[in-house]
Amino acid sequence: MLPFILKIADQPVERLQRIDTESQPLDVDVQVELYSREIDRADIERTAQPRRLSQLILHEATENAYATFITFLQDSAEPEVFLPFERLSQHPCRQYALILSASRSHELFEICQMQPDTSPSILHYGGYEIAIKPRRYILDTAAYLVAPDKYTLFIRQVREDDTIRVYRSDFINLTRNSPPPFKLDTRDIIENVQLELVGEQGQALPIEQLLMFPPSTEEANSLRLMKCPECGGRVRQLGREGIFCLECDWDNLPPLKHPR
Repeated sequence: MLPFILKIADQPVERLQRIDTESQPLDVDVQVELYSREIDRADIERTAQPRRLSQLILHEATENAYATFITFLQDSAEPEVFLPFERLSQHPCRQYALILSASRSHELFEICQMQPDTSPSILHYGGYEIAIKPRRYILDTAAYLVAPDKYTLFIRQVREDDTIRVYRSDFINLTRNSPPPFKLDTRDIIENVQLELVGEQGQALPIEQLLMFPPSTEEANSLRLMKCPECGGRVRQLGREGIFCLECDWDNLPPLKHPR
């Protein structure tokens, strides 16, 4: 499943009816070149049926559209923490796509004991369903959270002699029922998912993960501390052993040593 809606257009300009209180028509320009492919004899022999060739072109164009979508998110996504519950609660949407690098996705799969080849890989967190979407060419430090039906992209194919060109529109926001895309820090995602799983299970992390990332005895004990011993609020781990409360002044951090 793509993290956006892909539709085929027949004309350079598509007229749509935007779904909102005003119900005004919207003209969508589908004339930005996305992808082109020269058709040679090898392509014809490999795809004897025109329908198979059209499917091949669509698949390759879709990959290019996905890469364009990542660039679009880099420019338009709003920086946030994982998860911005206050902002998400303002919308009825409960399903999201989390796009991140392949290595960070693998780390999440290990933590959640998911099979990487299952489709879709769903993370249930805080009442939301989050589909994990590994993607190449994304930095390990960045991830993007977006509602799958937030944006629509229109593409159309044009045959020119021995070349097929695919044109696209901009990413169009046709819905008002989902929040804007968010840019997240993957370290924040990993830490919160680990704390959430430990809190739900009431036990140490899975043995496979412990073998991959063996903690010290103090760190294993600190992971079990999910509430502040003074106010009962949420706590956050700092480094290998330090813990501090997010709601009061309690912490177990060593005092700073002032130079003499």
